[in-house]
Amino acid sequence: MTATYAPGAQVDHYEIIRMLGHGGMNRVYLARDMLNQQEVVLKFPNDDLIGDVAVFERYRREAEIGTRVKHPHVQHLLNMDEKRSQEYLVMEYIKGRTLRAIIEDHAPDPLPVAEAIRITIQLADTLKYCHEHGVFHRDIKPENIMLQEDDSIKIIDFGIALLEGARRVTWRGLSSTVGTPDYMSPEQLKGERGAASSDIYAVGIILYEMLCGKTPFDGENIFAVMNQHVSQDPPSILDFNPRLSPALATVVMKAIRRDPHKRYQSMNDLLHDLCNLEKVEPVPYTPETPAMNRSGRMVITATLIIIAICLAIIAFGFLVQFLHNAAH
Repeated sequence: MTATYAPGAQVDHYEIIRMLGHGGMNRVYLARDMLNQQEVVLKFPNDDLIGDVAVFERYRREAEIGTRVKHPHVQHLLNMDEKRSQEYLVMEYIKGRTLRAIIEDHAPDPLPVAEAIRITIQLADTLKYCHEHGVFHRDIKPENIMLQEDDSIKIIDFGIALLEGARRVTWRGLSSTVGTPDYMSPEQLKGERGAASSDIYAVGIILYEMLCGKTPFDGENIFAVMNQHVSQDPPSILDFNPRLSPALATVVMKAIRRDPHKRYQSMNDLLHDLCNLEKVEPVPYTPETPAMNRSGRMVITATLIIIAICLAIIAFGFLVQFLHNAAH
């Protein structure tokens, strides 16, 4: 059973203040560094994962990301060179609210256009820096974006980030930490690693949501949403907010095309257009009808064969009945 810490408990030179959250992989606490009285965040792997080689690799990778990424809009890892009594990460404590909370405050209405663009420009600029340093977040969503008191953003939770050139690692329990598929690219949902293009897709989906109050796809369950991401182009944002400028709508829809080759090819390209909307040439958008894949054709063929057999049996039955009646 995974142990939890009560307020006042001490771990090395950190005093627990309260738990901030927990999931399938981690427990996260607000704590005080007693050496300098600074508030920090402690992130512990759950006890049942201790000793798992993949979990160790994950924490090693998060620490390496902390050394690579030094950006004012990324949550910083702290005290990485100190000796600790157990495995955990120490991160800066960010005072603010998640973008999810901001979106919910405005629901069902969208955010003001200027505010949505301002947030997205900061987000794209920060991820551009990350990509240039070989780090791809892969889990960008409103819950992982903090808005601070000065309206600047902080990106948090690089727990499933990809380091360029790193070997692939499978983590037990990861599915419980990835969260909603609403912001995951079609290629990620199909099992591919995802990198720059997946972050571009996620940024586009977030901008879409901020500008019209909803994500592109709805479904009765998680599998329905995943299927739509993989098999359908998203509906035009102008269907839900026709007041948007055609140039801005063009940028949004180019970021979230189902085919990654039709999206922006770099975060820098997306950032450039967001900062220069007056130079963006509007392009009419019509969702493409997905081509029928081989498995789909096989299903339809099998269905038609079954229907044909059933009709033949029914017709044979009628014929037998007719001949029987005629004989009498």
